[in-house]
Amino acid sequence: MNLSCAQFSRVGQRDTNQDALGYTITDEYACFVVSDGVSGDPGSEIASRCAVERILHRAKCTGLTLAQTLLECIEEAHAAILAMQQRERGRMSATVVALIIDRRHNVAQWAHLGDSRLYRFARGALIEQTRDHSVRQQLLDAGLPGDGVNPAWLHMALGMRGQIAPAISPPRVLEDGDVFLLCTDGLWQSVAEDALEDRLRVVHTVDDWAVLIEHEAMRRSGNASHADNYSALAVWAGSPQNVTLARVKARQVR
Repeated sequence: MNLSCAQFSRVGQRDTNQDALGYTITDEYACFVVSDGVSGDPGSEIASRCAVERILHRAKCTGLTLAQTLLECIEEAHAAILAMQQRERGRMSATVVALIIDRRHNVAQWAHLGDSRLYRFARGALIEQTRDHSVRQQLLDAGLPGDGVNPAWLHMALGMRGQIAPAISPPRVLEDGDVFLLCTDGLWQSVAEDALEDRLRVVHTVDDWAVLIEHEAMRRSGNASHADNYSALAVWAGSPQNVTLARVKARQVR
């Protein structure tokens, strides 16, 4: 199945950009990664770049299952960042979300640590998303109020001390029209989920979708004096524009 992608990464209103992203597409597999240096930790922009580089390299060096590959990729990135901490004698950490697609069997699987997210869309509708490794999400999961709790307070990320347990999705069989969006918290905190859907339903290319998402994030962050970096990597499988348009037309007929 054909894959197309588009990406952007902007500094927002910060002095530096601690986000990093990258991808590799071959005949056999594809790997997409987004990482965000945890604010307040010196050198976290180095940690995010290290995470992306390590995961992209590791993803091509294994014959394991997708789940095992994802786990090894994240564990290697985590170990590399811990080693850098020892050498530099400083703190650095980063979130990460990674998507791997087996192009021979059209199967996708993803994993994440922290609050960088993956959204999965089908026929123009959001059908699945990751759950943040944040204190706020823990409270919500426990049925407790999360209002007033900083969503950026994380309990798990690359480079943090203690055991890490990346969340790994079940394998998903790719269908024509599937869409993925990997993004940092600066993006999802500024662009609502319904806005992502609305813009997906009116475009014909992944590049156009990315432009509209970036424009909305830019408009929102321009009104905030301390707006975070915002980055996204959009992935289209097959022909989402045709599948989504058919769904919209069917709704209109009804």
